[in-house]
Amino acid sequence: MPDYLRALIYTLIVTLPALFVARRVAVPTIDAREFRVWSVCWVATMVAAFLAPSFMVFSLLLVPICIYGNISAKQPLYLFVVLMFAAPCCSVLFGIPGLMHSIVYLDPPRLLVILVLLPVALSLLGDRDNRRLSLMDLLLVGYVVLTALLATRLVGMNDLLRQLASNVLTMVIPYFVFSRAIRSKEDVNRLLLAFVVASMPLATLGVFEVLKGWRVYVTILDRWEIPMLTAYLFRDGMLRASTSAIESIAFGFLCMTGTACLFLLNTGRSDIWRKAAIGIMLCGLLSSLSRGPWLGFALFLAILFGANLKASFKYVALGAAAVVVVLLSSPSLMGRFVNLLPFVGSADKGSESYRSELFERSLMVIQRNPLFGSVNFMKAHELQAMIQGQGIIDIVNTYLQISLEFGLIALALFVAFFGLVTAKLAIMSLRTPTLEINHLGVAALLLAILFTIATTSSVTVIPYIYWTVAGLAVALIRKAPVVVPPPRMRVVGARF
Repeated sequence: MPDYLRALIYTLIVTLPALFVARRVAVPTIDAREFRVWSVCWVATMVAAFLAPSFMVFSLLLVPICIYGNISAKQPLYLFVVLMFAAPCCSVLFGIPGLMHSIVYLDPPRLLVILVLLPVALSLLGDRDNRRLSLMDLLLVGYVVLTALLATRLVGMNDLLRQLASNVLTMVIPYFVFSRAIRSKEDVNRLLLAFVVASMPLATLGVFEVLKGWRVYVTILDRWEIPMLTAYLFRDGMLRASTSAIESIAFGFLCMTGTACLFLLNTGRSDIWRKAAIGIMLCGLLSSLSRGPWLGFALFLAILFGANLKASFKYVALGAAAVVVVLLSSPSLMGRFVNLLPFVGSADKGSESYRSELFERSLMVIQRNPLFGSVNFMKAHELQAMIQGQGIIDIVNTYLQISLEFGLIALALFVAFFGLVTAKLAIMSLRTPTLEINHLGVAALLLAILFTIATTSSVTVIPYIYWTVAGLAVALIRKAPVVVPPPRMRVVGARF
């Protein structure tokens, strides 16, 4: 039996039970028919990825799946999130033979942007209120335009069009659609649920990859003849799961976001299925063996629980009980986990020293072209000394990545956008607290994301996730209720 068929069978066996648990969590938020559409589209996309002999064939197979989803789903925009992780997030250069050999890099999320989100975006543009730009929108537009213009330093107009197309598909359309289409608490819950449904099957698959020592989605890349620098990564003798995210830290980022969304999901009840879902998601997060997402999720919990100590007591007690059970059942397993922790563990200390040295050397390179960066920053002798065994320089920091290539002005626009959005959400949670929508929780998720991208470059699914979450956050800000001060009391007959 070919490897890709064997991988498909294992993937179905491992992920279908997770979809069953996801249904138990989902049905209070969406009806059973809607979940059936989501799950059918997810399974069909995943099966198409394994059976397609090339990325082009997969792209063609994805078209009828999305047509079915657009027709059958009540709100098709959530299918973008549900299907975002179903196929391996690998990029293929697309062009027109005889005209332009390279127009844009396409990957499964970008295909979904075109097939699912673009029709929604065109519909939303018809509303005049949706076209009104806020300061947050202008910061994003400035970042998109600046990075596109700076791309012309390579060759010229072709690079401008390529960068602009990439920015529109990766940032503009997902952000615009979700910042305008989310209009009620039900919409917020559906988007949070979409992240949960999309990531839970992969969480179980991540555990399988660690236990089996086999990355199942790599078989798809081999069949599509897409090269990988490192197909397998290990830490402390254990395989780091990656599933469809291809990169282990991107998979950890995916699970971190999905688990946080599960905590924020307001279904009005807490039953054993929700607890089982949390357990599955946490196991997936651990299977990535990625410490950046671990710390990011810890930051999310610290903010969320710190704001409501009484309500968080049951989660703390449950976590403490789980630790005690692990200690009693397998002390060596707990010791191995502690060894993997950042700062206290001794596993892979070279990663920490590499990040520290990369930061210092990158600052030297940035000082030469501080405002607009350089397209040739990789050739700087300071960074050439950072070449790893695979022959690459891994810029494991999104903020450094932006500063080196596009300069501090682009970084300032990027940070100002996310900083302003997070600050507005935090202020909203203090001024108008509500049990229906956890504004502070969404702000905590944004802070966790902003922390985690300081430990990784924006690879594979990572940018699609944080621009979608940013769209959700801005939607909450746009739909914030206007607080009208109570009228002043007046004494009858008095003059003021």
